[in-house]
Amino acid sequence: MLLPEQVQRLFQLALVEFAPDWEVAGPCRELSLHNADHWVSGLGTFGLVLRNRATGHTKVLGSRKGELPNATYHRGISYRVLEAYADRITDPIRRYFDEIGVATSEHPSRSVRPPRVQA
Repeated sequence: MLLPEQVQRLFQLALVEFAPDWEVAGPCRELSLHNADHWVSGLGTFGLVLRNRATGHTKVLGSRKGELPNATYHRGISYRVLEAYADRITDPIRRYFDEIGVATSEHPSRSVRPPRVQA
């Protein structure tokens, strides 16, 4: 399993590669299956807040509701998706980005290769 710091680092690298208009705008937190407000994807789900650099739009990952005005809320990111990304299996993270609405239609010409993170 990944630590929140590892999740945040891998997620930021994936944003740079596949959704460069977005940035992580707050600390990463592990979500609980026992909290009804958490929107988990199973065990090992993490939540983050994302902000669009150009528009300021906010997306809250891992929460069903919140107090941020004009934010949209989405299920959290599974550590397994990020482990796959670290191994350069990019389909799961691309599908997740499509689901939450941050993927760009353009693909960058160079790929950022994240270092393998020890679980």
